[in-house]
Amino acid sequence: MKFVFEGHEYELSDLELKILKYHKIMGPDYSKLISHRFHISLQEAFDIHKKLLSMGLLQKVTAPIINYHSKDKRLKSLKHRNHTYYDLSRTGKLLLREYERQIKEIELELEFPYKR
Repeated sequence: MKFVFEGHEYELSDLELKILKYHKIMGPDYSKLISHRFHISLQEAFDIHKKLLSMGLLQKVTAPIINYHSKDKRLKSLKHRNHTYYDLSRTGKLLLREYERQIKEIELELEFPYKR
């Protein structure tokens, strides 16, 4: 789907929008876990993260320790980073908010319990 935001045109698939929404809800994550959560190949998860990173919608996390959050804010944990983690950039957060405001809310069905 094509979407114009701040003078730039973005073409994002439904899956890419769901992955952006996932990062908004869950925070930083890595491609292998994304491939597991969305039942896609690892290569497809790498490619999507690479595309969203090049568009400026995601950023690489540089901190050596990651704070994990879940929908239930009581479930929070710290983890040492062993993979390349990605999180929403400021542009990604703004684009996602504007998309959901103008077009439609992105439905994301996350399965509980989470394993990290």
